[in-house]
Amino acid sequence: MIDILSIVIAVLAIYFIMKIAFKILKAFLVLLVIGVLAYILMNYGFLSGLF
Repeated sequence: MIDILSIVIAVLAIYFIMKIAFKILKAFLVLLVIGVLAYILMNYGFLSGLF
């Protein structure tokens, strides 16, 4: 019984860790895309006239 309980607890812990990590990763990827977009616009787009 303890083995089954520890397996269930481990699976739940992995699930919540992956859920939190995915949120952090998603926020990082969104910031990365915004950064790349700003870089491209500053060098090649309409923002190059401002800076």
